[in-house]
Amino acid sequence: VFLTHFHSDHIDGLGALAMQRWVSGAALAPLPLHGPPGVESIAAGFNEAYRQDSTYRVAHHGAETVPPSGFGLTAQPFTEPGPDGKVIFEDGGVKITAFAVDHSPVHPAVGYRFDYKGRSLVISGDTAKDMAVEKNARGADLLVHEALSPRLVAILREAAQKADRPNVAKLMADIPDYHATPQEAAQTAQTAKVGALMLTHMVPPLRMRALEGPFLGNARRIFDGPLWVARDGDVVSLPAGGKDIDLRR
Repeated sequence: VFLTHFHSDHIDGLGALAMQRWVSGAALAPLPLHGPPGVESIAAGFNEAYRQDSTYRVAHHGAETVPPSGFGLTAQPFTEPGPDGKVIFEDGGVKITAFAVDHSPVHPAVGYRFDYKGRSLVISGDTAKDMAVEKNARGADLLVHEALSPRLVAILREAAQKADRPNVAKLMADIPDYHATPQEAAQTAQTAKVGALMLTHMVPPLRMRALEGPFLGNARRIFDGPLWVARDGDVVSLPAGGKDIDLRR
């Protein structure tokens, strides 16, 4: 697992993931958790929270079924990269490059580029529009970029104000400055000459497909390649040795 940053919505599922991997797969070693400095605390915190449960699993199912050595997460911190990027993992032909992005005041925050058998995928992580994403995405087959619609967030802010929810209204006022808009993501993709753009981490969540148009605005006119809004369950494949991008949903 590779973490981009430590906001709660990006780490919430780690405990359950590690537990299911261990219990269902009889893992012999903890799940590696890669990330910038601070990942050690994340791993240690989840391990402590799930430790008591782990003793129940071993007592109930036996050490052969759930080997105690496989419990939990093991932190694999890497030195914080700069915007130019730094290779932080190489194995079996897979090369992973991490690069710093602008999600201030959240720090550290990184994106990743994955290269394997001539294909490449870039994940922006949470970030405002950032030249680091453009630089590290140049020539990539697929850019997965987060996006926030200021127009839709403004509607939510106004609704919160009318409902006398000043705290929610303040949150809606604050969040646009550390996310990119769909148009900005499209600009990054166009300038970087990527093969395709997939938008994810949509703010606000798009509960109906009919909202995709208002969310995207004119993004499709900015980026001249394939562009789509990700949905839960999407499977994207980049077959080795070619240029195809296969989307199954």
